[in-house]
Amino acid sequence: DRWRWLQRDLGGQYLLTNVPEFQLRLTVNNNIIRTYRTIVGKPGRTATPQLAETVEGVIFNPTWTVPQSIVKGEGLGARVLNNPGWARANGYRATRGENGYVSVVQAPGPNNSLGLMKIDMPNPHAIFLHDTPARNLFANDNRALSHGCIRVERALELAMTIAILGQGASRDEAVEISTSGTYTRVPVVKTMPVYITYFTMARDIEGELKTFNDLYGRDAPVLASFEQPRVGNRARVTSEEVIEIVDDLQTS
Repeated sequence: DRWRWLQRDLGGQYLLTNVPEFQLRLTVNNNIIRTYRTIVGKPGRTATPQLAETVEGVIFNPTWTVPQSIVKGEGLGARVLNNPGWARANGYRATRGENGYVSVVQAPGPNNSLGLMKIDMPNPHAIFLHDTPARNLFANDNRALSHGCIRVERALELAMTIAILGQGASRDEAVEISTSGTYTRVPVVKTMPVYITYFTMARDIEGELKTFNDLYGRDAPVLASFEQPRVGNRARVTSEEVIEIVDDLQTS
């Protein structure tokens, strides 16, 4: 049923990540050319949503504008303001507005929480794929550890590959930009879709059918919906008349 939620043609080249599997695939011409382990959102408030968006560019050496759920909710703003030495060592800069609003930005660098790259895929949920300085976590079996965004292993390799496939940079240019230490956004001429999916039963990266843990408890509502009566035209709002199809071959 979840496959039915996606478009039939996924595209000539695309990224598809299956959240419960903790894996990302880069597919070109129906061939999986790269796979990457992922770290996804923790169950609950920071669970990773299911999305279909478009990669518009790659950001090398990104800055990180820290969400207010972390600035205020987890006390990072107060820590940055009260401990300037620690903040400076970790690249954080905080500003307090006249209304008391505190914003925190982390500069590019080895300690940046987004690592060395971020995939630019605008969406209302502010969810994206990015690197991480805590690469040791990719060795964990259960990798539901993030605030909702998806961390990718070998992220710099992925970023340069997308920049090259999208004709935003040559290989040499991508290497130079990635090692510059300077914030650089590389727009892609040839965009590609990225699908954040949630399949608890699917082929794994070895091609074997596997069952994955239902991390967020999303299976039960889908299964329950199969028992509900059919509702015509429930997928969209329209003024069109719902027409009942009569089987002409049925005999009395």
